[in-house]
Amino acid sequence: MDDGRGPHPHTETMEPAVFEYPPCPLRDASQAVAAAFPPLRALAALAWPAARRAERVEISEDGIAARSLAGHHAIAWGDVAAVRRARTTWGRMTVHVIARTGAQIEIAETIPGFDELAAMLRQPLLKLAA
Repeated sequence: MDDGRGPHPHTETMEPAVFEYPPCPLRDASQAVAAAFPPLRALAALAWPAARRAERVEISEDGIAARSLAGHHAIAWGDVAAVRRARTTWGRMTVHVIARTGAQIEIAETIPGFDELAAMLRQPLLKLAA
């Protein structure tokens, strides 16, 4: 029976928000090759800046997780040192989530839902984790 007091904040959980590019045979094939030969991930990250940009981003109450051609990365909200906007060499907007360790997740404006994702990252981190 509903007592009218509403949900208790500490029992609510945030549904993960997922942002990703639509399926692409070339992207899927490059991920499969990189999974089969892990050293290619490090080589791709060094040789091609776009390989470090996230293809899939998940925002949850724990933090942010991303997959790129360079690998899988996750940063807990408590480990986030900064969230910065920048521009690529070609003038596209990116958002960088930087961990205290120096690790970072780079997200390009071309990912579907970028404006919503960027707005979520501008919120105070405690609000995201609450």
